[in-house]
Amino acid sequence: MELKTHELQEALDLALWAGELMFRSGAEIDKVNRAITSILTGTGCDNVSTLVAHNALMVTISKSGECQTKVRPILSLGVDFNKLSELFDLAKEVQTAGYDPIFVRRRLTRIQNARPLFSMLFTSIAVSIACGAFAVIFGGHTSEFFATALSTFFGAIVRFKLTRLRFNVYIVFAASAFVATMAALVCSSLVDKPSIVQSAAVLYLIPGVPLIDSVEDLFRGYVTVGLTRGVMGLLMILFLASGMYMALSFWSLF
Repeated sequence: MELKTHELQEALDLALWAGELMFRSGAEIDKVNRAITSILTGTGCDNVSTLVAHNALMVTISKSGECQTKVRPILSLGVDFNKLSELFDLAKEVQTAGYDPIFVRRRLTRIQNARPLFSMLFTSIAVSIACGAFAVIFGGHTSEFFATALSTFFGAIVRFKLTRLRFNVYIVFAASAFVATMAALVCSSLVDKPSIVQSAAVLYLIPGVPLIDSVEDLFRGYVTVGLTRGVMGLLMILFLASGMYMALSFWSLF
């Protein structure tokens, strides 16, 4: 399908939009590149080149000797596998069925504006149960399970509330770890193995996706982004530990 210049520019904008949403939702760089290329397939481009930095996407396309380049900033990062799944499906549909700008724009708008699949309360309860299960795996019993789940619940609520208020991610991690650890210290007097409760209550804060993405990006040759994601993950762990340390220090005063 041959597109006019302004139509090609619109296709480039939509592909960058999709790539930004994927990157912000926790996708690996290789998948972002493939999705952008899939959306631009069939638009008459002779070549598609992408460059992904830790805070920006740049795509260059060429057609009949004319090159166009556009850059789109990435303002925030997170994890949303539901959006990722829909964006993957969209890229496959466009590659298979052909490019339709109206269809792509409608889908991207719906994906971007979609609310989380589960409510904050439901997610907090699920996270609490998971951390309680970790406490049992670590050797705890029923009392440790409920003490850990309750402590995690308070920390998770704080995390989601601060995230919605757009606090800095590192402050969110420190504050959430502080609250969860304080709650665990209060509940520790009711259990036989307090150390299990205190350690398991903050496991929901471990930044698994950034660290895993970092390793995968490094192995695929995206060194800059891989290192950036790795450093961000380590900083999250550092502020998590700082929140725990502040809670333990505050508790020792009493």
